[in-house]
Amino acid sequence: MSRIILYIGFIFIVISAGGQTKEELQLEKQKAMEDIELTKQLIEKAEQERLNSVRQVRLLDRGIRTREKLIKTIESEVSILSNDIAALELRINELEKRKERYLKEYATIIYFAYRNHTEYEKLMYLLASSSISQAYQRYKYLRYLTDYRKKVVNEIESLLEQLKNQKDELNNLRNEKLKLLEQKENESKRLEREKGQRTSVIKKLQEEEVRLRAQMREKERIKEELEEEIRRIIEEEARKMNARNLYASLTPEQRLVSAEFAKNKGKLPWPVERGVITMAFGNADYPGLKGTKIKSNGIDISGMPGSKARAIFDGEVTKVFAILGANYTVLVRHGDFLSVYQNLVNVRVKTGDSVKTKQVIGDIFTEQKESVATIHFEIWQERNILDPEEWLSR
Repeated sequence: MSRIILYIGFIFIVISAGGQTKEELQLEKQKAMEDIELTKQLIEKAEQERLNSVRQVRLLDRGIRTREKLIKTIESEVSILSNDIAALELRINELEKRKERYLKEYATIIYFAYRNHTEYEKLMYLLASSSISQAYQRYKYLRYLTDYRKKVVNEIESLLEQLKNQKDELNNLRNEKLKLLEQKENESKRLEREKGQRTSVIKKLQEEEVRLRAQMREKERIKEELEEEIRRIIEEEARKMNARNLYASLTPEQRLVSAEFAKNKGKLPWPVERGVITMAFGNADYPGLKGTKIKSNGIDISGMPGSKARAIFDGEVTKVFAILGANYTVLVRHGDFLSVYQNLVNVRVKTGDSVKTKQVIGDIFTEQKESVATIHFEIWQERNILDPEEWLSR
């Protein structure tokens, strides 16, 4: 009974250690390493220009957060392996005990067989019976002993094979754990280097306060102008349909699109094929300006030069317009939801066009000084601004 409790205990520990399987953690680790590699490439491009910029700090921030997540994932893998090793050691101990028990039984059988190893001795053992009934029982016993001996031999051979396999597996798990611990140590060292690099860039940025404040004001202007234009478009659409709530005036087909969009929360494709989030939704510190925050109605996603913007879901282009300093913005309606794509050039769609999921709608403008293409992306549900990260696939 106590052994069963121990097994259940190990299972419980594995389940409670994050609730993720080894395979899920490996996929998560792979994704984190891909993000780190892309972030590294983008940082190197910024460094080649010898330019200390806000975007460079945000790329470093992204790399630091992703590497911290990678380290936690490795720690979870190590935890699962430790539990697997402990459970396997318990199993090996049980097999060792069974092996010892069978060996003792086999030794007893061998001793008896040694004493009665000839046919003559077996016959004398039978003839020494006090009755026919006892002789028959002794005959059955000799038959049973022979069969049982074969069974014990087979069981011992099976146990030895199991033990060999289990011990091989245990060695593999221990080696895997050592590799993970080494990987964790290496990632921790890289993390410290990145934190030091970030501190260095921040210090240099702090020497350029005037430029940074002007840059921040420009970003605030663009944000306010974009938000004002989106709200104006929503109000104009509502007036045309003579409804306070646009959703009430949607066609059955549009309502279906809206419902499907909502069902895909957390599963929508990214507006770029490959990129990393360099500015999150909501309030964030402005690098280089201590104690200064800037609010974002969406997220910034940075990628390699030549990156394309693509629709995250089926919909209809509501508006294409330009904002000074932010290039073109495309609004796509999905029922009562809107997806917003800002900082585009070479736009491939126009107002009224129907678009499909992952359809390219334009090129993302590349900042020449930093060789980085960054799109600003938002999601609205009518007048409410939503956090895009909660809607895009992980």
